[in-house]
Amino acid sequence: MGLDALFSPRAVAVVGASNRELTIGYRIIENLLDFGYAGPIYPVNPKGGEIRGLKAYASILDTPDPVDVAHIVIRNKYVPACIEDCAKKGVKAVIVNTAGFREIGEEGAALEDQLVAIARKTGIRVFGPNCQGVINTDPAVRAYCNFTFTRPTPGHISIVAQSGGVGEVIHQRITELGVGARHYASNGNACDVSIPEIIQHYGADEQTKVIVVHIESLPDSRAFLEVATQVARRKPILAMKVGRTAEGAKAVSSHTGGMMKQDTAIELIFEKAGIVPFRNIEELCQSAIGFASQPIPVGNRVGMIANTGGPAIIATDELIENGMVMPPLSKQTESLLREKLYPEASINNPVDVLATAGPEHFAAAINALLADDGIDAVFLNFVTPFFVDTLGVAREIAEANRGSRKPIVATVMTEKKGWAETLDLIRNGGVPTYDMPETGAKVLASMGRYAALLKRPIEPPVSFSDTDAPRARSIIKAAGQAKKACLSADEGYDLLTCYGIPVAGYRTAGNVDECLAAADEIGYPVVLKVDAESVVHKTDSGGVVLDIHDREALRTQAEQMAARFAGASPRFLVQQQLPGGTGVSPVIQQEVIVGAKAVEGLGHAVMFGLGGIYIEVLKDVNFKITPVTAHEAREMIESLRAYPLLAGVRGQAGVNVAALAEIIQRVSQMLVDNPEIRELDINPLFAFQDGAKAADIRVLL
Repeated sequence: MGLDALFSPRAVAVVGASNRELTIGYRIIENLLDFGYAGPIYPVNPKGGEIRGLKAYASILDTPDPVDVAHIVIRNKYVPACIEDCAKKGVKAVIVNTAGFREIGEEGAALEDQLVAIARKTGIRVFGPNCQGVINTDPAVRAYCNFTFTRPTPGHISIVAQSGGVGEVIHQRITELGVGARHYASNGNACDVSIPEIIQHYGADEQTKVIVVHIESLPDSRAFLEVATQVARRKPILAMKVGRTAEGAKAVSSHTGGMMKQDTAIELIFEKAGIVPFRNIEELCQSAIGFASQPIPVGNRVGMIANTGGPAIIATDELIENGMVMPPLSKQTESLLREKLYPEASINNPVDVLATAGPEHFAAAINALLADDGIDAVFLNFVTPFFVDTLGVAREIAEANRGSRKPIVATVMTEKKGWAETLDLIRNGGVPTYDMPETGAKVLASMGRYAALLKRPIEPPVSFSDTDAPRARSIIKAAGQAKKACLSADEGYDLLTCYGIPVAGYRTAGNVDECLAAADEIGYPVVLKVDAESVVHKTDSGGVVLDIHDREALRTQAEQMAARFAGASPRFLVQQQLPGGTGVSPVIQQEVIVGAKAVEGLGHAVMFGLGGIYIEVLKDVNFKITPVTAHEAREMIESLRAYPLLAGVRGQAGVNVAALAEIIQRVSQMLVDNPEIRELDINPLFAFQDGAKAADIRVLL
């Protein structure tokens, strides 16, 4: 079933209701009554009697029909039997406020598993356990099925939070800021009703204009990604992930694994789904207000109006640093403003209407920018002088907003008591109003980020037809049967070849004489590498020798390498030395890396960046979740800080970016076909003007 009965129940029972004021069983009854819940409330207590003037029933089975939602606030060991009774009664959903389940360890986890089994057997939905509950402010429902304290007014922001504490902080702050909420939910352990389901419910609710999400972890990353991707195309999702500084894995065996931060996977999910991420509760709440009251801009071009210069400079810096632009005004707009504003006004962007500007000047400036096709959003910096009709200015701002299809965001810097009526007129006119220019600018920038996410092409990943997936599967299967943790160089290069990824010419060798024969076949100069499963980073341990130009040099290096790694039972890789150099006619060459790391329940995170031996120093890399589309592959490349090096700088030609984008996509397809790959490094991948070739490969299973 859907979640309509949970959020819009016809009747609510509270099992464990109590007359003791400092109990959850009392607080839920009180909240339902004080918030004006539209349906009947049935307290359930074995002693019967009355609770808050309501008749109490000895059992849920004794309550009148129908009961859509039952709160359960009794000892954890009695909860499974209570849910069985609720199912017999025909209750649609239970909110298990009681704690003492999976969060306390093995015994609690067993109890929680019982709840899940009952839910699957009977069809009853379980919200929680160890949770707060839900709130619906719809005037026709007013269901405060929760034990918290915030009393929201009806609005358009719907909140779902994994942590009840963080959720209530967000809920309370939004309410303090004078903005209404639509729905609120904090589902605790989420043994049944999940955050993706709640997001889907909010997405289908016409009165929800923006969804605020707080998460600590994602038990089902794929379900979250699929649902969020669908919903975020229709309405904005603003999300915050906490726990970013938790220590990651103690040891990693690849450059890619070492470059992934603790929260990279969550960030990638947000990005792929089209979610606007936040790292600050205040910015999250302030931005939710903007999204709830204004249309989404079609682009990132901002027109600014100010009656004082300093705050406009601060706001401009913040906007530009967060990806917005301040384009010149059209000639028509400039002409109109010169006609309507004071002669001393600055007709640029920002437009300085001067401190003495009155209602007619603000009206002219706002309407001119709204009509300018080169402007996507209007930002106001308004200081309230005592010598100006600020009430009139406020009315003009509100009037302009009523007919606008472009967002208007305002910073109003004033003394709150003396200009309370002015502030109220602007806010009641639907214009989100902020105290500080930085705050308002960040809000508008977050709206611009969402607009950019909406513009991303919706495209399936490319499926390359020239691959040999069966051969690749046989390589992986054979390595698995041999209980290998790492593919050999031969197997790794063979795997790349199966997916059409060019590799530098190579031969493997078991001894010095075989190295010499291999080099004769390949042709000098060559590179000599050690090939041993126990050698993780070859360069760091002296396992790579470059620029070997003749047989004697190769013999010497191979003998020394054999002695150096004698304990690792090494084989050798003799490889073509790829062209490069800094002579008169150098071959343009850049070392890059394509890597991947498995993400539980999701697939792989693919990495691209500057490669070679300095990758951990430069840390100029980007990640995407598989499958990687053509647009995403280009984005991975073009958003590097060092992208100009790849594109070509100072008259120097660039490398073949299209070839790199194709290799990223081919690696993505390889990973989707072979989920057993745990970590992957193609480093270095040499990029040239006419293509690219892999010079080293490491595959962990």
